[in-house]
Amino acid sequence: MIPFRKLKNRIGVSCGIGILHRARLRLFAWLLLAMLFFTGRTFQAADGLPKGALDRTESLMNPVLLDYYQSFLKSQDVDKFLQSILARYNDATLLRLMDSSQMEVRRAAVLALGLVGGPKCNGPVAARMKDSDPVVRSFAEHALWGIWFRSDTPEHNQELTEIRNLISEQRLDEAMTRVNKLIDTAPQFAEARNQRAILHFIRGELDKSVDDCRAVVKRNPFHFGALSGMAQSLVKLGKPKDALDAFQELIKIQPHNEAVMDAIDMLQRDRL
Repeated sequence: MIPFRKLKNRIGVSCGIGILHRARLRLFAWLLLAMLFFTGRTFQAADGLPKGALDRTESLMNPVLLDYYQSFLKSQDVDKFLQSILARYNDATLLRLMDSSQMEVRRAAVLALGLVGGPKCNGPVAARMKDSDPVVRSFAEHALWGIWFRSDTPEHNQELTEIRNLISEQRLDEAMTRVNKLIDTAPQFAEARNQRAILHFIRGELDKSVDDCRAVVKRNPFHFGALSGMAQSLVKLGKPKDALDAFQELIKIQPHNEAVMDAIDMLQRDRL
């Protein structure tokens, strides 16, 4: 039996963000906070044009998006980057740019989708966790959290953001009451169930956490956080075979995740 602490150190926190390259951790954590901060907010583009009002046939090579991205890297002004995206792009154009052979364009497109992308971007952005570029992969992981928190009505999205804040403040009873109500109101909102899975895990209610993680994956098969959390709970429950199955599903969508590879190797060796 693999010690849970050892496996936890390899994988990360239940139903949360996986391990990232240390050199990028601070930047990506900051970007994630920015994505969640903009959840539920309504913006007017700086030039007054509606989203996607400009050229939708932009070249995949050296698009204007690349200028916005490079400017953002220098200034780290998220609001300016967001306003620029809203003025020029819609989801369809950003998804097309995400398929560029130019690495920097893919990075820019994934980052933009993390800030503005809707639920239909879930699968295409998840596919970028298989990208050859590690920065694109890490951007995709973080972009997905932004997309997942924006996957229902604006009111439900805002409520979930407030629930997440309650969890971070350790106001767990209030968070549980509100997330239960949200799930009753929006039963298909996968990320609401994922946040409840986190609450169950924190409270040591591992079977309930597993059940919620399974419900998340049923609604969103690309939810690497739920698969990771499910696997960790199963390990802690003394169910290594089921944990291995969960990790093997996870590696299908995150094939470059070395921590998950190590966990699979450890569980397989433990069975011998």
